[in-house]
Amino acid sequence: MKEKKRRSSTCNNCGSHLEEEYNFCPSCGQSNSDNNVTFSTLITEFLDNYFGIDSKMAHSFMPFLFKPGALTNRFHEGKVKHFIHPVRLYLVMSLFYFFTISYLLSDFNLQTLNDEAELTSASIEALKENGRLKQLPDSVRFSLVEDSLIQRYGNVTTFDQLVDSLNADYGDDFIEDLTVSLSSVVVPPRKEERTMEKLHRFARDTRMPDSVFWDSLSGGENLNITLFKGSNKSRIQQQVRKIFKNDEGFKGFVLGNLPLMMFILIPLFAGVLKLIYVRRKHLYIKHIVHALHIHSFAYLIYGLGLLIIFKLIGENTFPNGDYEALRAIIFFALFVLTSTYAYISFLKVYKQGWLKTLVKFNIVGFIYVFFLQVFFYLEVFISFWYY
Repeated sequence: MKEKKRRSSTCNNCGSHLEEEYNFCPSCGQSNSDNNVTFSTLITEFLDNYFGIDSKMAHSFMPFLFKPGALTNRFHEGKVKHFIHPVRLYLVMSLFYFFTISYLLSDFNLQTLNDEAELTSASIEALKENGRLKQLPDSVRFSLVEDSLIQRYGNVTTFDQLVDSLNADYGDDFIEDLTVSLSSVVVPPRKEERTMEKLHRFARDTRMPDSVFWDSLSGGENLNITLFKGSNKSRIQQQVRKIFKNDEGFKGFVLGNLPLMMFILIPLFAGVLKLIYVRRKHLYIKHIVHALHIHSFAYLIYGLGLLIIFKLIGENTFPNGDYEALRAIIFFALFVLTSTYAYISFLKVYKQGWLKTLVKFNIVGFIYVFFLQVFFYLEVFISFWYY
């Protein structure tokens, strides 16, 4: 039906009459396709062409969720017309999963420590109320105010007296909007500043050289990088400082490379399956398809689970309860569900006994976790080097 929406009764090139079932004009050979379609048709065809979100998704949904291994077996049997292609299914589910992670990371109210950055200016009110700025001596804060304001109050000798006078004459809005430059003073850190907060502040301090910042990581001791020398050592120092300047940006960069890492890992996972089931004479493509279906299910379940864990379960919904323990229980349940799904799919696809399948399933699992850790550390290192 989708193709008929694009059909025309007249060739747009030569004007010849066309039957509805013609794919091409018999006179000039031009494709019988009308590009003047509605926006909804265009979007539908886009989703169909690139993600396979059409009737195939509807036919695939139930066996994908509730019949582990069924889609893999039907693909191997050649019954592919009514079911979504494994690669398309993987792309849709991985897109959902990594989008969910990106959304949750951006939605977290994580402290980016902007208030711990080097302060270049501040309002009069901040000089009085801000925890860091209040540590400045009264005489220093008083000297930061313009002389024209001080001259209005000849009998005022302290900063707090000046603020009270300005507040009485002009109101709160005036002292909130009136700013002074802090370029001539060194703003002290908060008294309760933690180590990581201090390192973030040091990294953002443009007056501190990379070598001094590097020494600050070890509390003032000389921290040597024995594996790297010369330009590589300098590169590491620069990258470490860049990450401390914007750790959230680095997390996002690592996250952005994870889909590629996982896509590279899938053929390796299929290779492990090929090795474990070497005597069964299965084609490598069957293991690839099986791996795609298992990962697609894991992406869907963990994506939905993360949304539930971090959006529905928290301090707001459980103010008097241990929501962290509940989160851990749910995450463990997701792991059990995904592992059970994968185990059943092994039974259905490779058709061996439950005990032999359980042994092979655990061997594959241990090898996969090992490769997953190695690839992740490698991905973090590459992201660190090129961030």
